[in-house]
Amino acid sequence: MRVAIYARYSSENQRETSIEDQYRICEQYAKQREDWKIVQRYADKAISGATRKRPSYQQMLVDAEDKQFDILLVHDFSRLSRDSVEVELTRRDFVEDWGLRLIGVTDGIDTANEGHELMSGVKGIMNQQYLVDLAKHTYKALTREALKGNNCGGRNYGYRHIPIEHPTEKDALGRPKILAVRRKIDPEQAQVVRQIFEWYDNGKSPRQIAEELNQRKIPSPGASYNRKVHSARYGTWAATVLHGELRRATGILSNPIYIGRVIWNRRKWIKGRDRKRRRPELRPESEWIVTEHPELRIIPQDLWDRVQQRRKMQKKWVSTRPRSPKYLLSSLLKCAVCESNFVMQSYYQYGCAGHKDRGPTVCHNNLRVSRSLAEEKILASLKRDLFTQEGLDLFIKESTRLLTERRRERKPDPSQLLKVEKEIANITKAIKAGILTPTTKSELEKAEAERARLQRASEETSDAIITMLPRAKERYQALIDKIGERSLKHLPQAREQVRALVGEIWLKPSPEGHLEATLTGRYDGLVMLLNKGKLELNLRGCGERI
Repeated sequence: MRVAIYARYSSENQRETSIEDQYRICEQYAKQREDWKIVQRYADKAISGATRKRPSYQQMLVDAEDKQFDILLVHDFSRLSRDSVEVELTRRDFVEDWGLRLIGVTDGIDTANEGHELMSGVKGIMNQQYLVDLAKHTYKALTREALKGNNCGGRNYGYRHIPIEHPTEKDALGRPKILAVRRKIDPEQAQVVRQIFEWYDNGKSPRQIAEELNQRKIPSPGASYNRKVHSARYGTWAATVLHGELRRATGILSNPIYIGRVIWNRRKWIKGRDRKRRRPELRPESEWIVTEHPELRIIPQDLWDRVQQRRKMQKKWVSTRPRSPKYLLSSLLKCAVCESNFVMQSYYQYGCAGHKDRGPTVCHNNLRVSRSLAEEKILASLKRDLFTQEGLDLFIKESTRLLTERRRERKPDPSQLLKVEKEIANITKAIKAGILTPTTKSELEKAEAERARLQRASEETSDAIITMLPRAKERYQALIDKIGERSLKHLPQAREQVRALVGEIWLKPSPEGHLEATLTGRYDGLVMLLNKGKLELNLRGCGERI
């Protein structure tokens, strides 16, 4: 049996030896079984079990679906997740969908044993309650720190973080133990903040201010972030950083910390129904924790009041909550110059968001394109590139595979034939005993007919490969013609169809003054559409049709 091990620890205060200990316990468990061979190990270090966004965890799920191992060992089920729903979904994937075995070594849960569902469910609820209790304790501790004026998370432009260290105690890594973190004004950044407020007070818009800052090569707040991928707009200012949202006090121009007022506990994060994304929700003002710190003031009160008055008059900046994509190509069009999205800049036209919000210093691509023209040209190009002999051959290949899999699924269960045989034997025995009635005869005829049907189905060669698909070319043409042709009600599905086929569409300004779209027909995208059930298969009757 091929065995894999998954280990995880969540706190930076835990050492990497926690992973080694989990490995050791699982390895000892596997050694006590004959013919168990460990073929893979997965580990996520310092990542919470409340999230499924764990690289090794995701890779483990991919490998499990590909049947690269037969059994997964974990120290206990909480290593998989602290979320009871996530644990249950993972258990179902392993047992019901992939036919694999899942074992929690220390908590005694083995999916091969009867009643493991109950044990897994109880354990999942206990783990989730642990998260709830942990969140409460963390909230109480952060509240105490907020009331003391210490930083409880997040960074504000214009300030540095100063750790307060314990004079003698050390952490798990041998470094001085940090008791709290306080803010201190950064003189260089504070000067930029004052300049931003003065420019806005003098009539400049957030976009004009962002362009001015970018021209002067002043690093933005995001310039200090440790990003894995650096785009052309990395470290530059955007108008959204300045104006933010007035009601939620986001954005530099709305943040009361610049007058020495620190607000904590304004928002709470709600996990969505899909258990993957969280969304912020504003708390009632009565729950906000507000503390005054005159030593943190950067902006004079009269300047602050004038700026806030103008902000309230500029209603277009009052709310900038992100909206769901509205059109077919929304979130698919990318600027080849600065890698920003192309967004609707009028009711009819797409334009580069980087040029709009960061200015020509960051992105010189000021060209716009009609929404209807972009959809027409890009869909026409996509359909043309896909309707080739290569695409048709792949269509036939994947359709044949799906049809063969469906036929294999239709093969009757041998236990059904045994059940009918037993039923016929019982009826025959009753007849020999003298019990012969019209009902007995009718039931015998039905059972014999069912036996004949099951025998014919079993004799068919389920693994036979279909070599000829009726009207394959016409069906393939119809599938391509339907790409992107959905009503507004089903627009998200149409957008995902296009995304699966081309990914992102890059728009580059040409010397002649028009935009060039770079896209190629991605046949792997077509395979994704087939595998996701976009191809309707009709297997009724005696033949297979698509």
